[in-house]
Amino acid sequence: MTIFLTIKIQKVIILYMLKTFLNKIWLVIYFVVGALILEAITFRMLGLGIMPEYFFYNFVIILSIGFLVYLIPNYTAQYVVFTVILFIQAAFCYVNILLQFAYHDLFSIEMVRLIWAAGKAMTTSFVDFSGLLQLLCTFFVIAIAGAGIRRLCKREKIDKKQHFSIIVIVVLILVQSYSWAFYFNQRSKINDLANIKNSDYISSDTFLLNTEIMKTNSYKKFGTYGYLSNLIANYNKGIDHEVKKACIAYFDEGDIYGAKDNRSAVFAVDGVAKKNNLIIIMMESLEWFAFGDGTYDPSLNNLSDELTPNVYEVIYGEDKSKGTDDDSLVASNFFAKSKTNISEGFAILGNYPVGKLFRDITGKSYDDSLGAFDYSLPHILKDKGYVTSYVHSNEISYYHRSSTHNNLGFDNVIGKDKLRDSHGNKIYSGNDLNWNHWQSEAEFVDNAMEYLVPEGDKPFMTMYLNVSTHGPYDNNKYNEDYARYKNYVMYGPNNCEFDESQEKYILKSGVEATESNYSTWYRNVVNNENFSESFKTELLNWQCGVIGLDEGIGKILDELKVQGKYDSTDILLYSDHNAYYDNMSLKIKDLPESEVYGVENNTIPFVLSSPGLKSQYPGQYVLTDRFCSAYDIIPTLLDLMGISFNENLYLGNSLFKPMGDIYSLGGGTKINDMIVYYSNTGGLYSKNMYTFDMENFNYYKSDIPGTTSAERQELLNRFKSVATKTLIKVNYLNLLNKYYLYPYLTNK
Repeated sequence: MTIFLTIKIQKVIILYMLKTFLNKIWLVIYFVVGALILEAITFRMLGLGIMPEYFFYNFVIILSIGFLVYLIPNYTAQYVVFTVILFIQAAFCYVNILLQFAYHDLFSIEMVRLIWAAGKAMTTSFVDFSGLLQLLCTFFVIAIAGAGIRRLCKREKIDKKQHFSIIVIVVLILVQSYSWAFYFNQRSKINDLANIKNSDYISSDTFLLNTEIMKTNSYKKFGTYGYLSNLIANYNKGIDHEVKKACIAYFDEGDIYGAKDNRSAVFAVDGVAKKNNLIIIMMESLEWFAFGDGTYDPSLNNLSDELTPNVYEVIYGEDKSKGTDDDSLVASNFFAKSKTNISEGFAILGNYPVGKLFRDITGKSYDDSLGAFDYSLPHILKDKGYVTSYVHSNEISYYHRSSTHNNLGFDNVIGKDKLRDSHGNKIYSGNDLNWNHWQSEAEFVDNAMEYLVPEGDKPFMTMYLNVSTHGPYDNNKYNEDYARYKNYVMYGPNNCEFDESQEKYILKSGVEATESNYSTWYRNVVNNENFSESFKTELLNWQCGVIGLDEGIGKILDELKVQGKYDSTDILLYSDHNAYYDNMSLKIKDLPESEVYGVENNTIPFVLSSPGLKSQYPGQYVLTDRFCSAYDIIPTLLDLMGISFNENLYLGNSLFKPMGDIYSLGGGTKINDMIVYYSNTGGLYSKNMYTFDMENFNYYKSDIPGTTSAERQELLNRFKSVATKTLIKVNYLNLLNKYYLYPYLTNK
């Protein structure tokens, strides 16, 4: 009887504990279901379907988190923690929706360091309010449902604290063991699918699991929690010996461009600019229509010196005889689909590290104690005896340049916040350093001239970034360029003069402020009936910044002439990206929003002026319509300077390198032109098509003129082939920078 009673009591206790366990597990179910609902909403809004392809890979992470939180004894505390996690998930999902909406990008861990910088540049035009409202409503409905579950269980008189019996602990251990075993088993299976040394690796799920190179496809495969776990795992893991060996072998097998048997005598420019000074000016958000009559002409026949005479001089020479200059190379099909810091990195490194170590977030990025970035352009020229300087008219701490650029090879790293006068006092301070408090670039150039054009006999390399043409372009009180150059833009230089006392351009005596006296640029903008008044104001503000930059370039040209260095200095002007604020580029180019990622919308200025080209192309203006990008800058400059380099170290090619029927100078590019550009947003672009996932391929136009369906299929096949090779190189360069492998290469 006693034994029977004991067994019955134990059975009652076990049943009670199981009932408590099963009742309290309702909050775990609340979390898991809530997470899946948010996942489905996010996938639909990102256009990725409903759920990730590896559903259970994502699901077991959610389940594991649920039972970890279940260990919290207090039932109310469980609800709070679950709800906070769901809110973080909703916020993370919205960040990805916003990034895709603004840049077709997705979150990666290094973005944590850029929140402060990127946040300043954001405006409400980048906010998807409908998506935000939908996610918030979904979250609140889920949270309210969870609160109802908690209250219902309270009515059932379930204790406020957990009862952790042996059976409960065993169940928890079994669930967690299964979850993590499944997770790591799945990772192992995926990693067994392909090897990094095999070209099939790029088209495999292994590639998506271990890199952040094709973010959209990775998110589609693994889901929110799976994607995040992959990011964290990739940032914290060391490099495998076999992977390291394969990476080093890839670069050691690269061709050394510059060998006599690796050039064409027809296009050889080897050494024509040897020991020339070099000034690279990256122009923020610049478009070709800034240098013309205010309209868009892809053939560049409308370029004008009316408002931007100094840029015009760089293109056409001192006599400004259009079409006769013989020392400049202009690319009319120069493409960019990257943010400022990344386009800048292309001209410094020739690539962009797309997957850095976790410790980089703490500010230790670009540790160059091993010479890991000796292949950068400033390092190469520094080793050749050049004085190298980096100058930015914004704060130098922006994008953490103050802690990275010395390691990239610059002797001097100067920003607006670092400039001092002859007495050692800061030139800019207080409000002058506020975001969107842009001074005239001409004024900044005056203050930074000792770094831009250093005196002395040593050759120099300077990289100068302007900021005053950065958006937003609304009429705000901080935009000093707007007030300084407003009349100049509206009425042109012939009708204006600079008033020193007011520090701005005013109309000359006798000139009336009438439409008949408008500049050609302003007349074309104002008379465009398709533009709203607010958009015309934005255009005016933007062009005021352009004029300030042009005036600054003029001061640099004058200083070169004063120092006798004008004929021994190469000048490169290029833009980082198009003017995307308020879709300015789309509107001026009269393109539909569907073309926002297309080549034409993202075609921007590139001009290389080099006195050395006179001997190579006498008496002609060199124009190339080759599809090219900032990736090509370093190979092109090294080619001009006669400096050999490992072609595998840079994503681009010299613009002077012959590429058979793909490339022509001054002539039409043939339809089978196939150069592929990789964007850090995860997209691959050519002149005719693009893809964000290597699964769906889109033509920029439904029909390419003059081609048959068979020819378009051949074009697609060529695109896939070149895109695969591009991704292979991107991946190896990622590993090279992520694990500082450059010092281990023998073929540099």
